[in-house]
Order: sequence, then structure tokens, then C-alpha cells
Amino acid sequence: MTQKNTATQYSIDDMKALIETMQIYKKDNSGKGITRIAYGEEDEAAHLYLAGLMKEAGLEVYRDGIGTLYARLPGKDRSLPAVGTGSHLDTVPQGGAYDGALGVIAGFYALMQYKPQQLKRDLELVVFRAEESSRFGFSCIGSKVLTGKIDKARWEQNRDDDGNNFFDVLKSLGYQHDNFDNCIITKDRFSAFVELHIEQGKRLENDKKTIGIVNGIAAPTRFSITVNGHADHSGATPMYQRQDALVASSGIIIDINHAACTEAVYGTVGTVGKLNVVPNSMNVIPGQVKFSVDIRGIDTESIQRVVQRLNNSVEKAEKDFGVSIDVQPISAEVPVKLDDSICQVIENLCQKHDIDYMTMLSGAGHDSMNMASLYPTAMIFTPSVAGISHHPDEFTEFSDIAVAADLLAETLGTLANQ
Repeated sequence: MTQKNTATQYSIDDMKALIETMQIYKKDNSGKGITRIAYGEEDEAAHLYLAGLMKEAGLEVYRDGIGTLYARLPGKDRSLPAVGTGSHLDTVPQGGAYDGALGVIAGFYALMQYKPQQLKRDLELVVFRAEESSRFGFSCIGSKVLTGKIDKARWEQNRDDDGNNFFDVLKSLGYQHDNFDNCIITKDRFSAFVELHIEQGKRLENDKKTIGIVNGIAAPTRFSITVNGHADHSGATPMYQRQDALVASSGIIIDINHAACTEAVYGTVGTVGKLNVVPNSMNVIPGQVKFSVDIRGIDTESIQRVVQRLNNSVEKAEKDFGVSIDVQPISAEVPVKLDDSICQVIENLCQKHDIDYMTMLSGAGHDSMNMASLYPTAMIFTPSVAGISHHPDEFTEFSDIAVAADLLAETLGTLANQ
């Protein structure tokens, strides 16, 4: 599809080898998937390796104050805004090898399909930091910093398993931690931004499509909930005298599931994916339960109906079980509409090369959500086998990866010549 005429040839086979190489950068956990937690030792090593590789390939490489990696291929007119692409390298614990990393590797491949000064505009690859919420409780922190969406008060409150917040970790690694002004990118940096990503769902596979053209991204609304009851002896305390925090929590969790099922017609989902029971003993009535709530969708009113159901359930649980419940909002993102004109460019190229495609929404959040607040943005999805993601079995066929990577390269080249 693209003209492979760079001074340094970079082939599809090179890209495949890099996908395999990046799987080395993981925490040793008995071979269970890829664990590359944001700003962990493995994440840092992966960024440094790629920075060296991209510099060796002849790209202009630098890292900003929070460790964001940039790699740029110069165009003919360097005064023009560049065309950007990129994704992230961090993973969830025991995640897969393709979420985020594929977009970075394919982005590198795409840039290397062109010579310096071949295109009108620069091409730039951005490797974002801390896209996953696994460590700090907030997603897409790196792209939020870049686009000026810094929430210092909330980010200070949420801490990782070692008791450190985002700023503590930055400081410990020698990054900027108290002023991000020079990390914020300007509104004229990019004329367009395109992110390639695995679908993380089954629609493409079920519909037998090779490419998904993403024209909208669902947004997460998240809460941290603490239910305080009273811990008592499990044998000596009558049922009618109990203040069981886990039983109260169970009702709320079931209500969230029911509410999300009711709203599923609007594409809304609800998940409780983290739960901590205290004292977590077989013979003690649970005295405290902490759990997280993740509500996502593309319809704001639908999301709010699930939130209202959550609030109603909390009030009912307090009355029914004699517990006190603290609900703390973590984040409330806004669903994002992506750029129609870029989607049309991608669609035209799919038709040109007879690629089976479909237009779709993303149920998962991505860094493109934040980039879209400043720049015309779109996404390209490639199929996830069995829809599996955030799991060791996450996989995408290389034949599909090759099609998506070439499509990304030609999309970037088309946009860079506009």
C-alpha cells in the first residue's frame, strides 16, 4: 500500500520482530501475560529501548518532563503542524502484548515508510505515559498532562499499592513533578492525530471485518465506595443484629449490574472490578468493604441514569443494613466524537484497497479522547481474537496487524500531504 522508500528500510517482518521484542519488557510473573505497570521498572526500560531504536533509525527523538517519548520524521515544510500518531506501552497487571504497544510499534513502522522531506508535513509518533488506570486509579494521565487537563487535587489523593501518588512516583524517577507547563503541547502542534489500537471486543471478528474506523469513544465515570459496617463474631451475632458491610455492598453491586443491563441498548456498561473486604476472615462478619465502580458509555443521559441508580441503591443499603457509605467520585469523562474528515480518508483508503471495514464506536477509553480536544482525531481498530483484552490470552492475528499498519501509514501520508 505505501511506498517503502526510506533510507533505512523497515519491513513488515521488522515490525513483527519488534512486537516480539517488546514482550521481553515485563515483570517476571511466571509467564502470565505482560505486566508493565506505568512508570515501573519494565515500563521505563521499554521507553528507553524504543527511544534508542528510533534515534538509531534516524528519527528526531526526545522525551519530555514526564517521560513522554516523541519521535519525528521531518517533512518539506517544517512550519506546518505535523500529523501525529501514537499510543501507550504500560499495561494492566497480567495484561496482553498488544493493547497500546501495537499502536506504538505500528506508528514507528508507519513513519519509517517515508523518507525525510518526502511528505509536506512532519510525522510525529507520541508514546504516552500511564494510559492504564491500574496504578493510580486515573486513566490516560500522560495525555491529560499533554493537553493541559491536569487535576492535581484528585491525582494527589489516589495512591498506588505502595502508598505513592502520581507526583511522588515522578519525583522518585527524576521527572518533573510540580510544574508541567513545558509538557503541555500547543494547539498548532498537529493538524491531525490517528491512533491505531486493538478493538478489545468482538464486533470486528463477529462481523468478519479487518478494520474498524472509530468515530466516537465511550467515556468512563468512576467511583470509589467505602461501606462501613461493624465486624462481629460470625457465630455469636444473630442475623437481625448484624451490620454486614459485604452484604450491603452486594446489593449495590447487583443494582449496578441491573442498571447497566437496562441501559445496554444505549451502549452503557457497568463494572465492579476491585473489591477489598476487612478483616477478610471466614469467622468474622465483614466490617468494611471498599470497591470501585466503572460506568462507561457514549450516551451521557444513559450514564447518569446508572449513576442515579447507584445513588438510590446506596441510600437503600444504609437504611436496610445499618451501615454508613462514603461515595467518592474518581473521574467523570465526557464521551468523544471523532473527526469525520479523517474517518473519510481512512474509509476511502479501505475502499481503494478492497479492505473489509466497518464504522464503529470504542467502548474503551483511549489517549485519543484527550488529543481530540485539541486536534482532529480518529482511530483505526484491528480485530481482537475472541474479543479478549487485558488478559494474557489477548491476541491479534499478524495478517490483520499488517493490513492495519499499512493503512495507518498511508493514512498518515495522505494527511501529511494536505
